[in-house]
Amino acid sequence: MDGIHIVAFAEEADPDGFEFLETLKAVAQDNTENPDLSIIWIDPDDFPLLVPYWEKTFDIDLSAPQIGVVNVTDADSVWMEMDDEEDLPSAEELEDWLEDVLEGEINTEDDDDDDDD
Repeated sequence: MDGIHIVAFAEEADPDGFEFLETLKAVAQDNTENPDLSIIWIDPDDFPLLVPYWEKTFDIDLSAPQIGVVNVTDADSVWMEMDDEEDLPSAEELEDWLEDVLEGEINTEDDDDDDDD
């Protein structure tokens, strides 16, 4: 996935962030044989000055864990929809979403209204 990265934002010190990271680690361990799966984890607490930039650029709320696909060439992104902040995705839901990303069913161009070609 050239120029495309799976990025997870979660605060390790936050109970929801910790739970999300544990789920993410379990999914990553179950998929260690997949050479295409690479997840970048960022703890927003470690970069407080960048939080407003990330929230504006990616149109996300970093007060809760987030995972998405980011195209580094144009900062376009698609983020996993989490229905309820109280209800984080299960390992199975997260794995299904990641499989859809790797198969190209979810990509950063899905939400583009304009034609760049």
